[in-house]
Amino acid sequence: MSTTRPARHGRTGPWVAICLLAAGALGVARSQQPPAQPRPGQQQPTFRAGVNFVQVDAYPTANGKPVPDLSKDDFEVLEDGVPQSVATFEHVSVRPADLLEPRREPRSMAEEKALVADPHNRLFVIFLDTYHVTDPAASHYGQIRRPGSPTEQRPREKKPLGPRGIDRAIVAFLERMIGPGDLVAAMSPEMDAGRMVFARRPERFAEWVGTAWARRFSWDDLEPEEERWAYCYPPANEGDPYGCYTGIFEEMVLRSHEAKTLRALDDTVARLGALREGRKAVLLISEGWPLYRPDQRLARMLPPVSRQGCQPEPPPLPRVFVGPDGKMQTGTDIRNPQMIDRRACEAARMELALANDEAEYRRLLDRTNRDTVTFYPIDPRGLAVFDTPIDAVSPAGKGAGGAIEEMERLRDRLETLRELAAATDGFFSESNDLKASMKRVADDLSEYYLLGYNSTNAALDGKFRKITVRVKRPGVQVRARRGYLAPTRADVPAEAAPVEPEVRLRESALAALGTMPADLPVRVTGGFDWTDGPAAVLWVVAELGESAAREPEWRDGGEAQITVTGSGGSVVATGTGTLSSSARAFAWRAGAATLDAGDYIVRVTARPSAPGAGSVGGQVRVTLPAPSAAARTQPGTLRLLRRGPATGLAFVPTVDTKFRRVERIRVEVSLGRDEPAVSARLLDRKGQALAVPVTTSVQDRDGTRLAVAEAALAALAPGDYVIELSVGGGASRQTLVAAIRVVP
Repeated sequence: MSTTRPARHGRTGPWVAICLLAAGALGVARSQQPPAQPRPGQQQPTFRAGVNFVQVDAYPTANGKPVPDLSKDDFEVLEDGVPQSVATFEHVSVRPADLLEPRREPRSMAEEKALVADPHNRLFVIFLDTYHVTDPAASHYGQIRRPGSPTEQRPREKKPLGPRGIDRAIVAFLERMIGPGDLVAAMSPEMDAGRMVFARRPERFAEWVGTAWARRFSWDDLEPEEERWAYCYPPANEGDPYGCYTGIFEEMVLRSHEAKTLRALDDTVARLGALREGRKAVLLISEGWPLYRPDQRLARMLPPVSRQGCQPEPPPLPRVFVGPDGKMQTGTDIRNPQMIDRRACEAARMELALANDEAEYRRLLDRTNRDTVTFYPIDPRGLAVFDTPIDAVSPAGKGAGGAIEEMERLRDRLETLRELAAATDGFFSESNDLKASMKRVADDLSEYYLLGYNSTNAALDGKFRKITVRVKRPGVQVRARRGYLAPTRADVPAEAAPVEPEVRLRESALAALGTMPADLPVRVTGGFDWTDGPAAVLWVVAELGESAAREPEWRDGGEAQITVTGSGGSVVATGTGTLSSSARAFAWRAGAATLDAGDYIVRVTARPSAPGAGSVGGQVRVTLPAPSAAARTQPGTLRLLRRGPATGLAFVPTVDTKFRRVERIRVEVSLGRDEPAVSARLLDRKGQALAVPVTTSVQDRDGTRLAVAEAALAALAPGDYVIELSVGGGASRQTLVAAIRVVP
């Protein structure tokens, strides 16, 4: 009998890393957390362990709409044509009402991995194909950045005319279509797929898409290596009077962008396949690709300088220069953009000329089917007529081609997106209503079934097994996992010893170190304290980021506004804070305002004292527990404080987990019960206790009883460490950990 259930509740990337948790960013975790309880009426599925157990997620539709009333007996599963007996069955449904429920971010890297692996949680990746999306508000005049630019890439800029239709559609998708059990991550060709961070409704997506991220036809927004190609193969007449390099530079850049995009897509699929076996969805925002093939014309011999007849010569030997360390070096000195390594340019040109992107694209299709990834491409232009904007000019001064040529180029590009969608059981959205297109994606994944079977083929041969799922009801089509690779004997490890909870806590906290983006203007963390009153009290620590603190407008400090928003969207508490020239952080408590148990969003907006300066902000999600007797046996939320030359004799709160050896660290947590035993120790990355004294005490401050641990860091070498704080004893012992990084 099937059980209809919404996706379960439950984690944390970088061109922009998305929505890091306060606890995760601080490297804070605790043991003995109460397990999440199933909702009334929810059936907890049981899965038999074993290397031959296979799980399949099936998406049946009739007339393009999901079918919600199928039973276990309606399905038929075959492996390599052999019928299999369905051992487990579950119906998962995400209804509109479920999307309004509060969303809780994962509290640690370990919790994120567990949520991602859970097939009940829908997994989305929004892939912005930056190299193949046109920004209609940008200038497409074909100019390239010149001297000095190869040392760093142009920073992302805010869009001067505000968000586009595709930007608004992405934000609306995150706000209205992502439910409490869903996880979403950001990806682009510039990012490392291994660092994708999954979160629930990451608010920083709005900031991400609000930048000028679309780079097609933006020749002034190239990578440093691509800019150097313009010196090797000048695209304009003043650098190439005899036309020896016509089209070389442009084609190299376009081929490079396409190769990077396909590689990033392949890496994304591989990462998703490693996370879990079930279906994963990629919303691909792209205008398609021409799929370059090997081109002997691009690989032809060229002269080192443009001259009459264009007679080729071998490239000159690498230049010699004095490096930053004062030693002689060969190659390219990036401090001098006019000094280029011709051999490096020639090597890049030959590699790009011989690249076969069509073959890479076919391999991508194979991988997506093997790893059960569904693509939903969306053309952000809507219903386009021509491929090239009317104002677009190449660096060589060429504009768009003829109407027929443009329409053929558009057709070929879009065909790659259609094929990608069709080959992965997705669909390609061709519509001017981008919000409706993205809603269709969410609807397509809102109703599905989890089937599990024990394969009759127990051979550990590593071969591909084809899976076929059928529905006996007439008129119903089903999309499902197409197969899997059987394990080999080497893939089946011996049974591992159970991992202690303290080990999981330590590894989770250490894994979160360094994941908070360094360029955040304002870092925010928060939690709750137990007090003498009946309810938990919300607290917040906000800290000006290092990059923002170096700006001259913050020299005299500034003021901050705190806003606390409840699950219904209404403001339930406000406050203010001060950032001075000597104190970049401040702490704030909700004070006398008693907030009910539940989830809250705390937003901090800081404005410098300098006249005319703009404001910066950050936010954090805080969950207040119900003030029951059982809840008060758990400590509050851990927080960090520092004392050093810049703070004098006072300990100041901090969000930054980097500490210097000249500083002292303090860890505090509120207690919900009287007279507990408190102990602490300092551990290295491997969990070995260090001979560094950690003093502990219990203090009463502002109606709050605190467990406090302090340590001096002077004896530590640069590296990562963990402070383990234990409260209580025996069966009631609670362990909390805070990971820090000691820097020179």
